[in-house]
Formats: sequence, structure tokens, C-alpha cells
Amino acid sequence: MSNNNIGLGDQPNRYELHKIWWLYLPVLFFCLRYAVGIFTNAATGLESWFRHELGVIENMTVVFLVAALFYTVRLIVAYADSMDLLFKTFLVLYCLGCIYFAGEEASWGQHWFGWQTGEFFQGINDQNETNFHNTAAWLDRIPKGVVSLLIFIGGIVVPALFYRKSWKIDYQWRFWWLFPTLVCTPTAIFATMATWPSKIERHSGVKFYFEQAQETKEFYIALFILLFIVSLSRRMPLASKRVAGVSADSNV
Repeated sequence: MSNNNIGLGDQPNRYELHKIWWLYLPVLFFCLRYAVGIFTNAATGLESWFRHELGVIENMTVVFLVAALFYTVRLIVAYADSMDLLFKTFLVLYCLGCIYFAGEEASWGQHWFGWQTGEFFQGINDQNETNFHNTAAWLDRIPKGVVSLLIFIGGIVVPALFYRKSWKIDYQWRFWWLFPTLVCTPTAIFATMATWPSKIERHSGVKFYFEQAQETKEFYIALFILLFIVSLSRRMPLASKRVAGVSADSNV
């Protein structure tokens, strides 16, 4: 980190996504989801569009992950010759993570094509679906907990620390790609807090939140995964070449 290099509010901002995508839409979607869940009928109203396995939340989660996979593959192909091996390995693992998350979320296509669950999964899956995350807690809660922790640290703590300390990202440093920017913060906040109201409901007995808290959390985790890789992709020119008017003389 450096106090003299590229910061979140400097010229490199022009390489980032517009606020419509990373600030307004995540906030508006949460407000919409809350309003639909509280004020419409779960059986016949707009809420019914969200509830089932082919609902808005489940399908959009998969769409975000497929889009993230596309951006990651495109990034690897575009910078294959100049990319650091460690960075390339990280992106390959990112691709595999997107494939696994999307596949598990859609039960590897079962939700769309409607095939019968095979005997193997019938014997181990507590929801009778073709996926692994419903077979054991360590395949569901532990991975989700680890990812949630990384999102909290990378999407909230790191950008806040950079802002508080007036630190800048040095795009000539080998590991610059480890640091999310403020673009990821609103989505990280929703991914972190989406299930908190439902936990308060269970302890207080007062109903004030919508159903699908866990699914909404997964929705924002997937959106974070997409925004992170899109942001990283858009900022790659800063690392691959010097940009006019931007200093990159100091290292972290």
C-alpha cells in the first residue's frame, strides 16, 4: 500500500463500474425484495415469483455466477501472456468456484430440466436433490461461512481501512488484485447482514422480515463474486501499463 499511488477516488475511478450497477441496483433490489415479501401474497402475488426453486432469487444467483465465470475466462484469455502465474492460478480457482456454486445452486440443472433424483443422492441428500451441499453440513455451512468471512473482510473491512488510512492501491505490486474496492462494499454489506433480521425474528417471535433470507444472502454473495471480477477486469489496464496522470513509483 502506498500514500502516493492509485486510490479509490482518483483518476482510476473511470475504470470502475458506474454507481448504477454497484450501489443503486443492490440497494433497490433489497428494498424491492423486502416490499414484495411483506406486502404481497406468497401464493398468488409477486412474492410467488421469488419463492420456488425457479424463482427470481435462485435464477439470478446462477446468472450472476455464469456471468462471473465468463468475465474470469475472458480475463485469463486476454492477459494470458503477461499474467503472473499466481494470479492466473487464482483466476482458475475462481472459475472452478463459480462453476461449483452455480451448479449446486441449480442442482446441476435438475431445477430446470426436472429429472428424477438418482438413488445415490436419494440416499444422502436431505432435500432429495442432485447436489452435494444438502448432504452434509461441512459441504454447506462451512464453505458458506468461509466465503462470507472473506466477503466481510475483503468487501467491508479492507475498503474501510483503505479509506480511513488514505491508503492507495499500487497497481505495480504483484498482489494488487487481492484488494476489492468500494465497488464491492454495498453488496458485501447485504451479503453479510441479509440473514440477521430472520435471526432476530426467531428469538423475538415478532414477524417483520421476508422469507428466503438464506437465498437472499446467496444472491448477494453471487453478486459480490460478479462485481469483484468485473471490477478487477476493468482495472487490469492499470496493472499492465502506465496510465497517463497516474503515479506508480512506489511499492506496497
